[in-house]
Amino acid sequence: MVADKTIMFLGAGQEQCEALNIALEEGLRVIAIDGNANAPGLKIAHVGIHADIKDVDLMIKIGKQYSIDGVMTHAVEIPKVVAEVAKELNLPGIDPEVADRATDKLKRIQCLTENNIPCAKFETAEEIDEAKYKAMELGFPVVFKPLDNSGSRGVIKVNAINDVEDAFKHTKRYTKKEKILIEEYLQGKEVSTESVIFKKIYTVAFADRNYTKEKFEPFFIEDGGQMPTSLTVDEVSEVIQTVNKAIEALGINWGVAKGDVIINQGVVKIIEMAVRTSGGRFCSLKVPISTGINILRPLIFMSVGLNPDLTDLKQKFSRGIAERFIFPKPGKIVEIRGLEEVKKIDGIYKIHLDDDVKIGATIAPIKDHTMRKGYVIAIGDSNEEAVKRAESAVNKINIITI
Repeated sequence: MVADKTIMFLGAGQEQCEALNIALEEGLRVIAIDGNANAPGLKIAHVGIHADIKDVDLMIKIGKQYSIDGVMTHAVEIPKVVAEVAKELNLPGIDPEVADRATDKLKRIQCLTENNIPCAKFETAEEIDEAKYKAMELGFPVVFKPLDNSGSRGVIKVNAINDVEDAFKHTKRYTKKEKILIEEYLQGKEVSTESVIFKKIYTVAFADRNYTKEKFEPFFIEDGGQMPTSLTVDEVSEVIQTVNKAIEALGINWGVAKGDVIINQGVVKIIEMAVRTSGGRFCSLKVPISTGINILRPLIFMSVGLNPDLTDLKQKFSRGIAERFIFPKPGKIVEIRGLEEVKKIDGIYKIHLDDDVKIGATIAPIKDHTMRKGYVIAIGDSNEEAVKRAESAVNKINIITI
């Protein structure tokens, strides 16, 4: 039955290969598409196609050509494209309006606010003077965000009215919209969640986000995270309730929902709720290693119209896992030290440096998540042991710049 099904993946990069491999292992025929002709997933799929995955009409045409039974993406911010292809081809998926509402930051926060889901207070602005006025109304510090971008691109903290003009110009560079979003600045413990929606909501994955906000201020750069979460049982229960209410309010009745939440002054508040799987290896690697939960396999089965095995979503064990990113100092790379030493540290699961981290390359100042240059993933008997190993490894990797 599975062998008779064809699934089309939009996106075939290194991280997407983790989903492609599951589909291949399950016997599905895999069509992979990516805008990068050298994307590794194009080589492992039954059919690899170099094309623009944001071109909805072309994706529909390819889907028809190969008589696909399902379409999905993994860790790519294109849920509306996937939804539109699924709707046009009468395949399993969510309504494109739901995808749009959960992707557009303004529509999302308006929906959450209207449905009494705790989240940040917000305003919008089209001009600098308006931004100054709205920021003063909310009270400094505030956060400026583009409505239509991800990966923390264009997100910036604004501490005072004298910072508004430069911050506004920064955010506007990352959006095609006329307006920017202005939110109150929230502080507290931050957690990432992952939920699968199939007849009911299964919120099954929780990871503590590691933000060293002062280090990169005014930009928001997440320096990895760790599992299992340090939240109390009561806090986890409150997170699940709030996340599930947000999913229902947004109209997400099928598929996946990726949440970012913050416990602000004792209240669980939604920072983000997206209708796609999480990136950064959270969904595909860290959750399975830490808990035995497999989120991707049920989603792949659901996408081709098959009932998922819900035992995939049950925790089998608990293991510590932590990720920390590598942030070289800006400048020209003249030497890279410590990689061989790091490989000898107990519990190091994976070390990765981007392809452009090499002698002679130039490191730009870090302004968003896309500019991180590598990572270390470590495992341990506990959250604390994994964190200690990951941070020790990162500290030993010395990328010298001038």
